Amino acid sequence: MTLLLRNLQKTVVFDLPKLKTDINLLRRIFRTERYDLGVICMEDGQLREMNKMYRGRNEPTDVLSFPSHESLAPGRLPDPWSDLADLGDIFLGMPYIQKQCELDGTDVDTVLPVLVTHGICHLIGYKHESEEQFRQMLKKESDILKEYNKITNSNLKPLTKNVESQYH
Repeated sequence: MTLLLRNLQKTVVFDLPKLKTDINLLRRIFRTERYDLGVICMEDGQLREMNKMYRGRNEPTDVLSFPSHESLAPGRLPDPWSDLADLGDIFLGMPYIQKQCELDGTDVDTVLPVLVTHGICHLIGYKHESEEQFRQMLKKESDILKEYNKITNSNLKPLTKNVESQYH
C-alpha cells in the first residue's frame, strides 16, 4: 500500500531517495507491503514535544513509533483486508540521529534503515520494556537486518547499546 515519507526538517542533509528505497525494501522483508506506513523526518524540538507528551520524557530522541494497532502480539500483523490496513507512523529526530552518528563515527544514511527497522518492529507489536521483550525484539531486528544486509551487501546491526544498558 502507501508509503508516506516526509522530510519536515532542514537541519540534516541526507539521501531521501535512498531512504525511500531502503524503507520499501524493509517493508518487503517484513512482509508489510500491504499496509500503509508513514515515516516523518523532524527537528529535535518537534520530537522533544512528542516524546514529552507521549512518553513523559522531556528530551529529543532518535525514533518514535505510533502503531495503528496497539494490541498486536509481537510479530503478528493486522489483517490487511480490514478497514485499517495501516501499520502506523515512525518519526525520526534527524539532528539527534546526526549527533549520535558523529559520536559513533557512522553515517546518517547508513543508520536510517536500522532506525526504521526498529520503528517497524514497534509498529508490529515488539517492545523493550523488559529484558525478555528486549531480547525478542533484538532477535527480530537482527533477522530483518541480516536479510537486508544480504540484499544490499551491507553490514548493519541493531542499535541496541542504549536499550541494552537498561538490563545489565
